[in-house]
This record gives sequence, C-alpha cells and structure tokens, in this order.
Amino acid sequence: MTNEEAIPIESINTMLTKLGYDWHSTEYYISSPDEYLRKDPERLPFRPDFYGLFLCIQGWMDVKINDKLFHVVPYCIFALSPDSIFKRSEESPDCMGRVLFFTKEFLLKNIVSVQQLKSFSYLIKNEDTCIQISKKDAEPLLQLYEILKNKRDDINLPYHHEIIRSLFFAYLFEASKIYEKGRTTAQPKFTREEELNLKFQDLLTQHDKLQHTLKFYADTLFITPKYLIHAIKTASGKSPGKLIDGAILEEAKLLLKNTSLSIATVADELHFSDQASFSKFFKKHTGFTPLSYRRG
Repeated sequence: MTNEEAIPIESINTMLTKLGYDWHSTEYYISSPDEYLRKDPERLPFRPDFYGLFLCIQGWMDVKINDKLFHVVPYCIFALSPDSIFKRSEESPDCMGRVLFFTKEFLLKNIVSVQQLKSFSYLIKNEDTCIQISKKDAEPLLQLYEILKNKRDDINLPYHHEIIRSLFFAYLFEASKIYEKGRTTAQPKFTREEELNLKFQDLLTQHDKLQHTLKFYADTLFITPKYLIHAIKTASGKSPGKLIDGAILEEAKLLLKNTSLSIATVADELHFSDQASFSKFFKKHTGFTPLSYRRG
C-alpha cells in the first residue's frame, strides 16, 4: 500500500512542466493530436488537483489508480479525479491518446451550482475508473476531440474559453453515456471508509451552502466526528474539514462571478452569520477579499 501522507498533489501546470509540454493555461489542457506520450522522468505516484480523461488510440500503457493496476490499450478510457492516486508504470514507445484535463473551477465558471458535476459520477466516484470500449463508442469522443483540437490554440479569439468549456461539457456527457453502458451489474466492493467517503461527497454537494460543520455530516452518517475524520482521510487523503471549506469556496467563487449579487447577499446565500465573517473566511483561504477577487 502506498504511503498516502507522502504523496504530492500536482496541478495541471506542474505535471505538464515536468513532462516538458508547453501549454498556455493552468485551468485546462487539450493534447496535441500527434503527441506521443512522453516518459515521466520520476514515475512517482501523485494526486491530481484536477479532473482528466485519457482515451488511448495507439500502443499501450500500464497505470495504477488507487493502487489498482490497469493495462490500457487502444479504446480504453480512464478518468482521474482529485481524490485519486495516479502512477504511470510503463508504456510502449508508440503510446498515444486523446487527453483532456480541467479544473472544477474552469468547468463550472458561470454555472449556478457545483452539483452539475454529479452528472459525471465517473469523475467523482472511483468505480469503473478504466474501461474498454468499442471503436464505435469511441467515435463521438474522437469527433468532439477533433473540434477541440481545432480550437485549442485560438486563445486570442473572442469567446475562446466559453467555446472550449461548452465542448468539454459535450465530451463529458458523451463519456457519461459510455460509462453508464460499460458499468457492470455487479456492485463494486468498497471498504467502510470508501463507502463513507462516497456518502460524504454526496452530502457535501447537496448541503455545502447550508452546512459548514463537521458535526452535521457526522450526525447524518450516524458516526462520530472523530471517525469521520479517520474515514475521509483514509479514503481520500484529505481531511473532511478541508473538503468542506473547499466546497464552500467553490460555491463562493461561482456566486461572486455573478456581479448582480452583493457581497452581503453571497454571504447570506452561503449561510455565514454576516458579511464580515464571510470575508474573513474567504481571505484566509484565497488571500483575497471577496471584492478584490470579483474585480480580478
């Protein structure tokens, strides 16, 4: 079993820099169509702070996701999430795929709620992470990738990010269809900690605006706060307190982008006692006041 305490968290930018890829955004990545998979000089496990989809089209690759080994061959697709532990083991010299990476904030800009991500359960729940699909099922993904490929470098054109974001959503919905089709009827086996983590994540997407305390989530799951901390850290490597704060921050950032809402209204929407306590919370975690974040 991997020592989870020592596993680093990597951003899109950190990972691409390590692999020697030149890219213009820290929020998303679209692979080049003629890009062979470069060897990872370290091959160490890491936790992404982003989401990702890899569709193999040539060659093979062995990867570990949450200590489970997958042999990836053409028309295998696998998903990564911020809760996963990922490690590349070996790959063939001709290994090539279609890769999309994105942060939650990029995908959900101007979207009302982070619950939108619940449509993409394969990104949130680490079940059926890697599946083999047919070439026919892969065709819609490859067609959408072709459009993304043609748009990937148009960074100076109007509405570039909006177009990319819309195409990402289309790609993710197509992948949802594939994962639903390929999901086995047998129920996946989870440890007690993994089951609690899945239930906690579901509760968090439903109640993050209203409930900020560890006690609420522990009581709802009929366990003690101490055991909730143990379970979530064991399953995800993160404390539930940090996950709660992170979920609140994501909601806050989305609400602050709606300039028709006052800061006080945002604080009220997120059930802070007043604007001052919300501003203190936001600045502690981002380094910005809500107003300076909105302006920036």
